[in-house]
Amino acid sequence: MDHCKYHPLKASTYHCNTCHLSVCDSCVDETDEDIRCVRCGEKLESLGAGANIEPFWRRLDLAFRYPMNTQVLMLILGASVLSAVGAFIGGLIGFILSVLVAGVTTKFSFLCLQQTADGSMKAPLVAEAYSGGVKMIIHIIAIFLAIGLMMLAVSKTFGDFVTTSFAMFWLFSLPAVFINYARFESIGAAINPIELVKLVCKLGRSYLILLAFLLIMIASVATLNQLFSDFYFFSNILESITSYYYLIVIFHLMGYLLFQKQRALGFASRFDEDEMQIRTDKLHFMDKVEVLTKEGRFEDVSYEFKEGIKRFPKELDIFNRYFDYLCAIQNSDDTSTFMPAYLECLKQSNRESLIPVLIQRVYQYDPGFKLNDPSTRHEIAKHCFEAGKHKLTIKLLNGLHRDFPQYAGKVQAYELMADALEAMPGKAQQAEKFREMAAKMAAVH
Repeated sequence: MDHCKYHPLKASTYHCNTCHLSVCDSCVDETDEDIRCVRCGEKLESLGAGANIEPFWRRLDLAFRYPMNTQVLMLILGASVLSAVGAFIGGLIGFILSVLVAGVTTKFSFLCLQQTADGSMKAPLVAEAYSGGVKMIIHIIAIFLAIGLMMLAVSKTFGDFVTTSFAMFWLFSLPAVFINYARFESIGAAINPIELVKLVCKLGRSYLILLAFLLIMIASVATLNQLFSDFYFFSNILESITSYYYLIVIFHLMGYLLFQKQRALGFASRFDEDEMQIRTDKLHFMDKVEVLTKEGRFEDVSYEFKEGIKRFPKELDIFNRYFDYLCAIQNSDDTSTFMPAYLECLKQSNRESLIPVLIQRVYQYDPGFKLNDPSTRHEIAKHCFEAGKHKLTIKLLNGLHRDFPQYAGKVQAYELMADALEAMPGKAQQAEKFREMAAKMAAVH
């Protein structure tokens, strides 16, 4: 199993033939038309979900719950009652009834196999089984007739040992016959011994485990028949319910086995949307940034973040991620430019209490950091003062009138500066000077 270059614990689902690397669903660049490589932009080859799904024997509980919806249970119950009625009344009417029931249940079972192989882990709509079932029954009969004729030819040409071995081969290959018929919808492919051997070899030990489950199910039906043999009609219905239920489960398991082994069988299939995590634009953006960061393409990361905060102006986690990134690369200029938008997002999210902590992080890597927007600088100072961070308040406001002489709020800023100084021991005289400075500024304006 190949694993994602950027998430080593996750199986890969795409491969880039240009970069020669494999990635998971989270590490691709999705466009409206294609799935492309984040590194080079080339179209990716889909590996399907087969590399990333658990073996069918680890999800047997889900397999046995597969028929547990109202439509399917009604189909099983209705088919069982009608089968019992058909067997009870006999004659032409009973035969026609039995054929129709067999047609619907057989068609539904093959639909379960096909749709599961395509990645749908929910039972198909029962209405889809009401057409084409009789034709499928005819094909199944033709398959068994062809197998019978081949066995007859072998018995006339060779001895008992070869005939017995040939019969054992077909018993062993019976699930493979159904699988190939569902895959190719062809009688020839279903009874071709070479194709059957290839399929069994590709499925490997999983096929043997599937056979074991099939034998257990057959044995349980036979046991039920023995237990209730004295109650013919009731026994017939109960046996039919169990048989149809197991039939749907086993065909679902055969489909899941194809889904599991899809790469070996030469096709790629994915879980349907209900099974997959829906990849939103925001998640796509976050994943792309992660890949670019791991590749060390920091200019591209900065560009993506700048575009991202425009596209997602209310997504605080994106703003937080960008701030963490700027602190990590110690980019003071971009931090200063980013802070007004970050401050607005924090206010919209009612997370203003974080502001003093965030500005302290910036001062840790750049003690001389200065914001290039006076109103942002003033507002952050207010939050610091309210949080009791008086030194931080003073640091933010110091020199504001020199840096931004035209700032309309500098009087209020220096009144705040005086309040911060006054709250600190031994700073009363300095506080008074700033109050006088604020008064002079107010008088001028």
